[in-house]
Amino acid sequence: MKIIKKTIENKGIISIALVSLFILFTGCSSNSTPPANEVYIQNMAFAPATITVTVGTTVKWTNQDGVAHTVTSDTGSTTLNSGSINSKGVFSFMFMSAGTYNYHCAIHPGMTGKVVVN
Repeated sequence: MKIIKKTIENKGIISIALVSLFILFTGCSSNSTPPANEVYIQNMAFAPATITVTVGTTVKWTNQDGVAHTVTSDTGSTTLNSGSINSKGVFSFMFMSAGTYNYHCAIHPGMTGKVVVN
């Protein structure tokens, strides 16, 4: 009886540990939605890919990936150029003029985004 009881207890402990790990990892998932005026760099993409703000708004990009990325203007302008943003790093930019600002990651050119400023 002791062997059976111990096996059942161990399975219960293992089950609790697995559920705890699941909650921990899903709670820390990088697939979350950013707050207003923020863009997450996650899963090799900008999320949201398009964000609309008003003149004078500061937009914040947070790198949720494990590799470096950039926020680089498509027009070659140095105005919107973050340089390398390491994992967990942040870049902020205040948009002072209305317009559409297309950007990409200079390290991973397939990653694109857009800020529409009204």
